[in-house]
Amino acid sequence: MSHHTRGRKGDPKPADNAIRKVPKSPAYFSGAAKAEWKRIMPILVERRVLSPADLHAAERFCDAAGDIAAAREAIAKDGAYINDRHGEMKRHPAYATLREATAESRRWAAELGLTPASRSRVTAEPETVEDDDSPLAI
Repeated sequence: MSHHTRGRKGDPKPADNAIRKVPKSPAYFSGAAKAEWKRIMPILVERRVLSPADLHAAERFCDAAGDIAAAREAIAKDGAYINDRHGEMKRHPAYATLREATAESRRWAAELGLTPASRSRVTAEPETVEDDDSPLAI
């Protein structure tokens, strides 16, 4: 692996057995997760980057979007700070969920090619090293 491409994900390529029609969202999804599914799946199907084996990644991305929405809703309803069981003001616990779900969403978005960076990455050509002084050269 070239040192220029270490840690980079390859650009999504059309799958040989790409899904051609947007599948129905999973029944367990929250309303926000279903809305995200309806938003991203036509894009991914059109790009032909999802095979049936990749549906799990799309589900996890949409699930994270649902968790983000639920956390934001809880914070909006209860306020940024709430009283704990001892009566002390503490930051709303939904902030932890929001942080974790946002990180999870970002990871899955990159895997699915849903971020500007993941769409615009240029795959570097493998380096060829010509070293005539190599002690292992025959």
